[in-house]
Amino acid sequence: MKKKPNIHIIILLTVLFPWAKLPAQESGTQPLMPGEKPKPTQYIAIEEKKEHLVFFQGFTLSLDAYGPIAYCLSDYGTAEAALRLNLKNTFFPIIEAGYGICEKTDFNTQISYKTKAPYARLGLDINMLTNKFQENRFYIGARYGLSKYKYDIAGPAMSDPIWGGSESFNYKGLDCTSHWLELVVGIEVKIYKNFHMGWAVRYKSELSSTNNKLAKPSCIPGYGYTTNSTCWGGTYSLIFDLNWGMKKSHKKGVNMELRDIPQKQTEDTNTFQTDFNNKETMYDSEKAIEDGE
Repeated sequence: MKKKPNIHIIILLTVLFPWAKLPAQESGTQPLMPGEKPKPTQYIAIEEKKEHLVFFQGFTLSLDAYGPIAYCLSDYGTAEAALRLNLKNTFFPIIEAGYGICEKTDFNTQISYKTKAPYARLGLDINMLTNKFQENRFYIGARYGLSKYKYDIAGPAMSDPIWGGSESFNYKGLDCTSHWLELVVGIEVKIYKNFHMGWAVRYKSELSSTNNKLAKPSCIPGYGYTTNSTCWGGTYSLIFDLNWGMKKSHKKGVNMELRDIPQKQTEDTNTFQTDFNNKETMYDSEKAIEDGE
């Protein structure tokens, strides 16, 4: 009599083989057992905590250290302070006020020029860094400047090449009002707690000055020398944040996350269950024939 293959080995292989065709299970998903139905869609609530910057972050007070040093080394210098608002550590409306002094004498012509007067600027800085939670800043900004001042100008006797003769001049208290614009690029770095230090480069363009028939102003307080219609300037600031730390608001929310069993897995599982039932029926039939023999 021909020896029949071991029926138990056949059944074991037919049971295990369909699982090899099933796709890899998703992370955290348990495979379905024979006869087990797929679980319904699940919505899992996950609590989230988000931080937002409060709109008003306080005030910032700064003093310029470069202006007094420049006056010690040259003919022109300033003493300047600034007060600005901090809005979400992004927008900084600012007002700057100072006092400018210029006393110079031209080496070649011996013409002297003197002025000292207050000035003011109004503008806005924008923090360009993406991370607004950090306390270092890189900003660009703009200013409108104004100064109303008086100046003195005097010179020695000089011969007139056309009409001849010579006469000295000495004009005092000439009134003038000047307007100008500035573009600002600067960096601020946190040194300790609410104390920062930073520098800024300024490109200035004169808009207008009162026309005086006697003499044009040689230097404008807060602006600088008027040799050209534009000039460069700079500040090195000692900065004190008066907010005493970054203000944050905490907002809690619930995020509903959808977790479902893939449709492909469900179809393969149903196919497996059908094959398993058919093979189980065939096994019962072959068993009954074997017992009958």
